[in-house]
Amino acid sequence: MNFKWLKEKQKELDSYIGKSKNINMDEHVLDRNKALIVEFNEFINEVPELFKYWTNKRMNREKALEEFVDGIHFLVSLANDLGVESYHYTEPVDVEKDRLVLVINYKMSTLLDTRDFKGLMDDYMYLGYSLGFTDEEIEKFYIDKNEKNYERQDSGY
Repeated sequence: MNFKWLKEKQKELDSYIGKSKNINMDEHVLDRNKALIVEFNEFINEVPELFKYWTNKRMNREKALEEFVDGIHFLVSLANDLGVESYHYTEPVDVEKDRLVLVINYKMSTLLDTRDFKGLMDDYMYLGYSLGFTDEEIEKFYIDKNEKNYERQDSGY
C-alpha cells in the first residue's frame, strides 16, 4: 500500500472539504477520531463472523471492504493531523484474534493521547489482511470512495 500517496490524496480531500464547508479542519481532529471509531464499528458490523456467534450470516466482501476503506480515510487523515510522515506495515506479534476488535477500538479511542499511529494501523491492516483484503483492493476501493467523497461535497452532502 502506498502510504505517501494515500496521505497526499487524503490531505487534498480534507483541504477541499474545509474550503467547501468554510471550516477550519484543525478544529475537528477529535471529530475525525470519533468518526474513525464509528466507521470501524460499521465495518465490524459487516463481518458477522467476528462476533455475531448467533447468526449464520457471513461477510459481504464488497460491503466490508467499502467500510474498511472508510476507516482508512480517517486513519490517514489523522496521520496527517499527527504529522506522521511514513508508515510501513509490520505484522503484529502475539495477536489475540478474539480480542483484536476490542484492542483496535481501544487504540482508536486513545490515539490522540498515545500518538501510536503505527500500532493502530498495523492492527487495523492485520485485521483486513486476515479477512483476505489485498493492498490492490484497498487502494481501488480508496480511489472509488475518494471520488465519491468529492461528489458528495459538490452535491451538498
